Amino acid sequence: MLKRLIQFRDLLIIFTWREFIIRYKQSMIGIFWAILQPLSLMLLFTFIFSYILKMEVSGVAYPVFFYAGLLPWTFFSSALNYSIPSLTNHYNLITKIYFPREILPLSGILVAFVDFLIASLFFVLLLFIYKVNISLTGLWVIPLFVMLFVFTIAVSLFLSGLNVYYRDVKLATSFLIQLWFFASPVIYSIDKIDMKLKVFLFLNPLTFIIENMRRVILEGRTVVLWQFLLVSLLIMVFYIAAYRFFIRIERAFADVI
Repeated sequence: MLKRLIQFRDLLIIFTWREFIIRYKQSMIGIFWAILQPLSLMLLFTFIFSYILKMEVSGVAYPVFFYAGLLPWTFFSSALNYSIPSLTNHYNLITKIYFPREILPLSGILVAFVDFLIASLFFVLLLFIYKVNISLTGLWVIPLFVMLFVFTIAVSLFLSGLNVYYRDVKLATSFLIQLWFFASPVIYSIDKIDMKLKVFLFLNPLTFIIENMRRVILEGRTVVLWQFLLVSLLIMVFYIAAYRFFIRIERAFADVI
């Protein structure tokens, strides 16, 4: 992918900037929408677990716990919402000129990444407000996010390519994301889950990524190395398979779309 993108890096930058501008054009609060989505969900879950269900989810404050899980999840879900319909939305370009088609879904993922960085600034503020001490284990966030980024690219390429042939994929995206949300430890911790269910949840790479991104920051716990290597291997195998699938079917995009 890098070899293909180097020659068209300017086009990738232009598409990413264009998608970013379109998203926030004529918006009253602009880039603060990137913070509003995880913030509003954080407030909702804090209210539910504080006054309705009255359940203890972790040893840290509710807002910090929920926001730590919503931050990577919002990046993943936003990236899918942007990238899956990207090929069909730009059918006029695909049918007229050649360029690496993966640029279109990647531009949506990069916009979601910018939103992630903006929303992370508010998370830093939350850590300061609730006096959460961050140790060196917090550096694990970097390789964990790299795993999340690669996994997001793999899912986006696979589903966006499939969406060209079967438009049901776009229609099913919202439903898929809702199911994926509850199958990922965004509003709960897997520490409180039965072992048999844990094994099932760990089939979802987001379970390992989100849970450990929260642990290394809020609890100062390190990542289990063999689990990290195993999940990384599975993600790379899936990425290679998804990209090869995308390259194979992209030749017919102009005819099918």
